[in-house]
Amino acid sequence: MKRPDSASLLLLGLAVLVAASSRAGMPLFLACLALALAALTVATSHLSLLLRRSRWLMLTMLVMFGWLTPGTPLPEIHGASQEGLLLAAESLARLLIALCTVALLLKTLAPNQLVAGMRSLLAPLALLGISRDRIAVRLALTLEEVEAARQPDDRQGGIAATLSLPTAAFGAADACLGVLAGTLLLGAWLT
Repeated sequence: MKRPDSASLLLLGLAVLVAASSRAGMPLFLACLALALAALTVATSHLSLLLRRSRWLMLTMLVMFGWLTPGTPLPEIHGASQEGLLLAAESLARLLIALCTVALLLKTLAPNQLVAGMRSLLAPLALLGISRDRIAVRLALTLEEVEAARQPDDRQGGIAATLSLPTAAFGAADACLGVLAGTLLLGAWLT
């Protein structure tokens, strides 16, 4: 079986993100734990980088929800409310689900595959007169500059003269991933 198209993997990642983050309570925390374990196992370096870059956002969310939400005061934690800390935990779990999903996608897809997948998924924008190629080129250039900034010693003279995106034919693996993504989205919508 051939490797699935990058658009199918992006669609599956989006479906996992929507299905997992639409939960509340214990199912949300279990989905967060499962995705965190998967990302720690498969994409440790990508996840650690994303977590390091998001640490201030996470701290701000904890303080804003935990200490500024009215509710039942906790005597053990001065100024925090029980409802606020629960709201902070759910919001942080949703953010962690998003970060884990992105880390897994970044580990699975090379930058050019990521751009090609986004280009394929943006095909319906042509009906609105929006050029998906322009968006794909901008994304490719942005990703190239991000990579160049991460490794300043390896820069090879800037932007490439030509930009090529891989193309793939729709196959059985793509159909299976599409059915799985559809099932996840339908399940998230119905529950």
